Amino acid sequence: MAKEEIAKPFKLADSATHLLHRVQQEAVNMSAAELAEHNLTIRQFTVLAALHEDDGQSQSSLVETTGIDRSTLADMVSRMEKNGLVKRLSSKNDARAKSVSLTNAGEKAYKKSAPIVAFADEELLSGLRKSQRDSLMRILTYVAGDDIDIEDLKLKLKKSLKRKKKLKR
Repeated sequence: MAKEEIAKPFKLADSATHLLHRVQQEAVNMSAAELAEHNLTIRQFTVLAALHEDDGQSQSSLVETTGIDRSTLADMVSRMEKNGLVKRLSSKNDARAKSVSLTNAGEKAYKKSAPIVAFADEELLSGLRKSQRDSLMRILTYVAGDDIDIEDLKLKLKKSLKRKKKLKR
């Protein structure tokens, strides 16, 4: 659909881009202060979490995993290395590439910070029923471009709609 073909006028309150940005701001705000007490930003925590799940990734892989742009990630990894949270080594598979791994201090920082972010996630979604949370997470995963099973999503949404219709009767 071309930009010119959009029929309804733009309203900020109906903008997915705006609403996703607002939700993202709220999510970050819920954990930022406590993470700062551990000398971490939410993006640094994201890198620690990505490495905790798959240690020894290349910086290119971390860009894909975290969604942080290449130059920002390179600067972050450099600062995190200076702070003793990660280490960069020559990749075993590609002599030109560097793999990034957690140090013991990085693993400890992740373990101290993960409950903070998990609590913020829980609080952010606390007003939703489990089925709504599950649907939202599938939709966010899809919008973020991560692999999901579309047929499974369609089936679950159909079941959810059938339940809602039964409840309305």
